[in-house]
Amino acid sequence: MSPAPAPRSRSTTAIDIASLAAFRIVFGLSMAFAVGRFFWHGWIAEYYYVPKHFFHYYGFAWVRPWPYPFMHVHYALMGLAALGIALGIAYRASAVVFCALFTYAHFIDKTNYLNHYYLVSCLALLMIFLPLDRAASFRVWRRPEEAWDRAPGWALGLVRFQVGLVYVFGGIAKLKKDWLIYGQPLTIWLGANTDFPVIGRWFPYKEFAVGFSWAGALFDLTVVPFLLWRRSRPFAYAAAVAFHLITARLFQLGMFPWIMMGAALVFFDPSWPRRWMERARLLRPASEVPWSPPSMPKWGRVLGALYIGWHILAPLRHMIYPGNVLWTEQGFRFAWNVMLMEKNGAVELTVVEPSTGKRWTVSPLDHLTRYQTKMMSTQPDMILEFAHIVAEDFARKGHPAIEAHVEATVALNARRPQPLIDPRADLVREEDGLGPKAWILPFRDTPPEM
Repeated sequence: MSPAPAPRSRSTTAIDIASLAAFRIVFGLSMAFAVGRFFWHGWIAEYYYVPKHFFHYYGFAWVRPWPYPFMHVHYALMGLAALGIALGIAYRASAVVFCALFTYAHFIDKTNYLNHYYLVSCLALLMIFLPLDRAASFRVWRRPEEAWDRAPGWALGLVRFQVGLVYVFGGIAKLKKDWLIYGQPLTIWLGANTDFPVIGRWFPYKEFAVGFSWAGALFDLTVVPFLLWRRSRPFAYAAAVAFHLITARLFQLGMFPWIMMGAALVFFDPSWPRRWMERARLLRPASEVPWSPPSMPKWGRVLGALYIGWHILAPLRHMIYPGNVLWTEQGFRFAWNVMLMEKNGAVELTVVEPSTGKRWTVSPLDHLTRYQTKMMSTQPDMILEFAHIVAEDFARKGHPAIEAHVEATVALNARRPQPLIDPRADLVREEDGLGPKAWILPFRDTPPEM
């Protein structure tokens, strides 16, 4: 058995590395499976080749899909990088490549924004800087002298912080009248799933939806401390598994429930998988030689503080904007707003040429896919970008000086449809940005109709 590494610092708590090694393997294999789903379902062509236009994140208009067939190459390299992470082959390079390719792919079109895509990018970014390949990896198989039995506690702390954010801020986001008082949008969603085994018979009752909403908020707000407490941990994890299995069955959440079930294991004791991994000969027996892991360098502490600060403040940034965040969606993305709303909308865009008085009514389907149209019709920043897409199209056809006015009506959480965009505003003259958008009409907070 090779000796443990020599002490480098006594300023950092040492933990068993088994949990972090298991997390690396589970993450890498999950991401390789996710990439495989994109090939299997034909989503690469659907998301990147079929659309004629893409909706960009502010400041990222330069992120565009590669021409056919290079998005397939992009995803193939992403899958190989995910396997590299899982196996610990060129681990740090694999993490860099995976993080860059994954984030680039999902910044191409904000139509496809999902909370778990953001989570994957964040975890991949963290993994670049964490020593997760010092056990159960190709690296230590080739060079056993580089194996660690233990790891710095800050490495596990950062992973726990990132995973815990999803639950904590997901719970905070649910502390709204729609969720707690009206039971929305669960009243809508449960009513459409009455075939659910055993409990589906109660889904049509609003009282059940309100109770289900309260249970969801309490789960999100309490599951992290209960997972951290040894005595309650088995029950908390069983509740987490049940919660995620139910949501996976009820709602179209993709891989999110499965990712969270795997990621929640980081709250267990760091040595939880050691016995199984030793039996599988993925880990060597733990050394009894005292060892203090390397402390985080000063530059790492600065970056870590900035990272933590961003992830605490970003979910709260909606508070600086006027209006209901579910209506304006200013500060909505990248804030762990999970399962909070059901919005349906309709958009009619009218182009006016002041010099001639000509008017045209533009159908979104002339420019967008059906899914893009559906997502655009309820999100103000996407409606603005659609107006600019239409303006560019008219400029190419010889009409450079036009106005674009939008009639947009949106129903939020079973309320009557109401206007979202000021029809007097010329959206061609408006620009996207981080400031409040005066052309978004105020939300009339009437009770839902179901």
